[in-house]
Amino acid sequence: MNWLKKNSYIALLLGVTVAFVTYLYITDEKIEQYEQITVQHGDTLWSLADEYRGKMSTQDWVSFVQKENYLFNQLLTTGQTITIPVEKDSVYVVRLSTQEETNSIKVASEQ
Repeated sequence: MNWLKKNSYIALLLGVTVAFVTYLYITDEKIEQYEQITVQHGDTLWSLADEYRGKMSTQDWVSFVQKENYLFNQLLTTGQTITIPVEKDSVYVVRLSTQEETNSIKVASEQ
């Protein structure tokens, strides 16, 4: 206890560090990797959010993708390549596409 009184600034720094690390852990969106996708005809940020957002809210996902890809509005162009966040606990198998139809396979995230 005597050490703590003499070195109160170190104890304060340690407390702030622990609080900051705890804050980062709690607010972590679990985004660890990114995936590049090509926009298909009919895709919107909102429809892509339903497919890829994981546990993020739709609005947060759309805002994140807009910032990450420097999109000033929510308009996407067919053939445009955008970078989207992928949760580190999620498993995405494949998105198959042909010129006639588009099929997507959704896999539940591991918990």
